[in-house]
Amino acid sequence: MLTLKRSKYPVFEQRSFIMKNHPHSPEHNTLVKKHEGETNEVLEVLGFMKRYGKMIGAGLIAAAIMAILSSGYSHYKAKQQTKAGKLFTEAKSAQQLEEIVTKYGATPSAPVALLKLAKDHFNDGEVAQAREQYNRFLKKYSQSELRPIAEMGLAYCQEADGDFNGAAEQFSALNAKYKTSYLHPQLVLNIARCKKLAGSVDDARVMLEDFLISAKGTRWTESAETALQELTLQ
Repeated sequence: MLTLKRSKYPVFEQRSFIMKNHPHSPEHNTLVKKHEGETNEVLEVLGFMKRYGKMIGAGLIAAAIMAILSSGYSHYKAKQQTKAGKLFTEAKSAQQLEEIVTKYGATPSAPVALLKLAKDHFNDGEVAQAREQYNRFLKKYSQSELRPIAEMGLAYCQEADGDFNGAAEQFSALNAKYKTSYLHPQLVLNIARCKKLAGSVDDARVMLEDFLISAKGTRWTESAETALQELTLQ
């Protein structure tokens, strides 16, 4: 079973997603919150906020240099890392993010920039382009500890396109892969949601009822109960 390690990557800004052809629908807004919550969950568990939260601002570059040098990086690598980090904090366009990925692909900032590029495409309603960048990430950074974000991003692209059965299958595959990880509860809720949207209400209900038994007393209980109540109202 895959074990996720703590990360060396910087925090990146979370943005709302805009579902293609449905930019401001209530359904989309709900999807946005769920996906962003999961992304934040990955970042939090990997220790991004704890490690880099205080670096954002004037002390970012100095702190990054010290961290790099203390890790035994060469002067050249330290310089590359610093340039990439600075570019990332200043990036405001897809072109700037692409520059980080292509010119500084070996630095920790590059995979984060690529994920942000994918998210920005999704944010603009460009689901196909977002999918392309998520797949690019998984190919280019196949061993990255950030890969759950890209994998879930692909499933959300499927859901955004209205392929709820396909999205349920993707979330199910991820659930099998991360069965014993912190991602499992949210993935179960995602599967149930997609099954409901696909019209398989009974399957979604059984899944939520089973999950409630195993999640009793955890922070996921309320979310599962709410999802089950929404099914009952249908």
